[in-house]
Amino acid sequence: MKIKCLLATLTLLIVVSCNKNPNSQLTLKITSVSGNVVPIGAQLQVTFDFTEKDNVIDTIGMIKLRINQDQTPTIRDTIFYGVPTYPKSSKGQLQLVLDHDFDLASAISPPTVGNPPINESDSLILRFFAKDAGTNVSDTVNSGLIIVLR
Repeated sequence: MKIKCLLATLTLLIVVSCNKNPNSQLTLKITSVSGNVVPIGAQLQVTFDFTEKDNVIDTIGMIKLRINQDQTPTIRDTIFYGVPTYPKSSKGQLQLVLDHDFDLASAISPPTVGNPPINESDSLILRFFAKDAGTNVSDTVNSGLIIVLR
């Protein structure tokens, strides 16, 4: 199952990479992240600056990379978010609010560690990309290490 998820993610990355139009001028840059530790039930806010040339951004994609040493099956490794309609602009800012349980929790059943045993936190690198209405895709930008408490 893990191999199938990895192959699906790699295929998506290849398709996204090969689909870039060098004339699109669609860029995405992380300008802030609300923290690097996300407590149970909390949210993580990620703010992006973007530039575009021809079309408005309609989708933000997020790929979760769980980098814990203990490998375990994961859930929702790639998520797509619709972007509300906005006036066409060559530059702007987007904010994504990520929910602990739906957007960030990665391990289906986190391993336990310590004595007394507690659930191991998810150590994640989040990768983001933007797609516009003309199907142009930005480069992928990475967060720093994000720890999601479980």
